[in-house]
Amino acid sequence: MSKKILITGAKGFLGSNVAKHFKALGYETYGIGHGGLSVEESKEIGLDYWKKDDISIKSILEFEQTFDVIVHCGGSGSVGFSVEYPYDDFKKTVDGTLEVLEYMRVHNPNAHLIYPSSPAVQGEHPDTPMKEEYIGKPASPYGYHKKIAEDLCRSYSEKYNLKVSIIRLFSVYGNGLKKQLLWDACKKLQNAKDEVVFWGTGEETRDFIYIDDVLIIVDILLKQDERFVLINGGTGVKHSIKDVVEMIRDLVAPSVEIQFNNQLNTGNPIYYWANTQKLENYGFKTNKHLKQEIKDYVNWVKGLND
Repeated sequence: MSKKILITGAKGFLGSNVAKHFKALGYETYGIGHGGLSVEESKEIGLDYWKKDDISIKSILEFEQTFDVIVHCGGSGSVGFSVEYPYDDFKKTVDGTLEVLEYMRVHNPNAHLIYPSSPAVQGEHPDTPMKEEYIGKPASPYGYHKKIAEDLCRSYSEKYNLKVSIIRLFSVYGNGLKKQLLWDACKKLQNAKDEVVFWGTGEETRDFIYIDDVLIIVDILLKQDERFVLINGGTGVKHSIKDVVEMIRDLVAPSVEIQFNNQLNTGNPIYYWANTQKLENYGFKTNKHLKQEIKDYVNWVKGLND
């Protein structure tokens, strides 16, 4: 009998890649979240079953299944949204996570929950690799809500012996992603004449991790026996926003000049750079290099216009 996985937020970039990955591993795949998917669209992203619904105990029970793995990708994914709509962001991130945990506690205690979190829970940090143990102060409602969700995961794991793995994902990218820096830079530069202006100073740093590497980390976590794991999902390599934007500029519109407005982007810390020692202890090593993968990403974006 094939194993079963539930993916919340399965229509999104991360969720759909998780679905494809587990389908290829032979799992029966169930997805739940917002937005319609036809049977054909569901199959395209590797889903056997799709349910358009809020993430709740009731909606999960309607599948009438016992799951081996739950990957909880549902919830808010935007700092800007959380700043503008903090109440809605809380409902999406915190309430959804609580529903999944309580469903597991009462109905499916043997499932392994994998929760993609964010270093936003730690907020501002010096320009050095950030360890999982660092306790900072979130810079946005998004970060606070992710922190509450993490605390709920830890509490349920400790009190009810649930198996929970949290991955603090840094800047995930890959073909299919239609938001955030790489997408915005491609679109701006495609439409530019002489000059393009970006937020910030350009000296901000991010740790970019390719979606395939994220899936490798998920596989590693599935094989470990600890009841609770919290781990950074990054490469341990930092890139300045200026360098990344210039990489894209050189591929899309080499003659265009890049400027930065020197304004603070509210809620987004200046430096994000993962300490990956813990991850490497599990045997993870990235073989993806940003410069090469950006070429593939730019070609994918260009292909959308053909």
